[in-house]
Amino acid sequence: GGVGDDLKELAQRGDWERCREQAEKRGQEGLEQYVILHGSALLKANDLETAVHVFNLYGTPLSASNISLYKQVAKELLGKGRAASTQESQWLPAVEECREVLFKLWAAMKGAAGQDANEIKEVERLLHVAHYESLHAVCKSKGGVYAEMQQRLATALIRYCDVLPADRVFYEAGQACKAAGKLNQAFVFTNRFLDICDAMEEAEGTSMIENTDFENTDVPFDFNIQDRTFLGEKERDEVRDWVLTLSVDNKVEPVLSTRACHKCNTQIFEGSLLCSSCNVRFKPCVVTGMPVGRGRGELAAEEVFVNFHSGAFNFKDYVEFTLKP
Repeated sequence: GGVGDDLKELAQRGDWERCREQAEKRGQEGLEQYVILHGSALLKANDLETAVHVFNLYGTPLSASNISLYKQVAKELLGKGRAASTQESQWLPAVEECREVLFKLWAAMKGAAGQDANEIKEVERLLHVAHYESLHAVCKSKGGVYAEMQQRLATALIRYCDVLPADRVFYEAGQACKAAGKLNQAFVFTNRFLDICDAMEEAEGTSMIENTDFENTDVPFDFNIQDRTFLGEKERDEVRDWVLTLSVDNKVEPVLSTRACHKCNTQIFEGSLLCSSCNVRFKPCVVTGMPVGRGRGELAAEEVFVNFHSGAFNFKDYVEFTLKP
């Protein structure tokens, strides 16, 4: 038999402990085969948390078919629907572990020859989703002085409504803006949340949603729609009442908050990483996810991101606050 025939046989039987023991005896090649066999089986069984744990413990060997497996696991884990009442401890540890895996994968892909640039971009985007999602959860649970940072992160997260459950990201962004007194933007986000909830219940789905509020932004019009809604019906009705009340308030204009593009001075949505007028792209801030205007003669945004994750920076207090909640 070939190198992995007995591993495949053990995998088919679902005897993962013995499969791993046999793989370890073979060194790196055996372990790489184990990772793919076990990861694929866990994805099929929809046990995404364990799959991420296996990748974290035993590595993510680089080859095109493997990378599509890691991306699929990350996408499905990050895109999983949950109810507002779900305890943080039930979902956050897996998202944080997913961030670790994606960072190691991204760094390895950037350091390896012949990797597809688009694949690297896709993995980087998923890494950003996991990173900002983790930071947002920590700021939300800490509250107080972190409310402003939470609002920025929640606003940045709507850029990933094609990966994260769309109803949740717009609801949380709306709530965070409401708490921060940004009622104009809270209205737009919450209205979109309600549109998505309605679409989840209608046969024609999201085709009935208008995109005028988000034209000229980089917020996707391609939503991750889950089977279960984030909020229950009673809570949704309360949110609907709030929007109706606000809609008759002449002092609140339902528009997105904007900032000037540093290159062409056009007013663009404050969370956009792309200027719709001159097509300049911005790097997202590693802490808030919001666009960083122009280079300040310091470190490149990417270098900050790498050093932030690898612990090379003296972000000791900050890292302790964020990464070890």
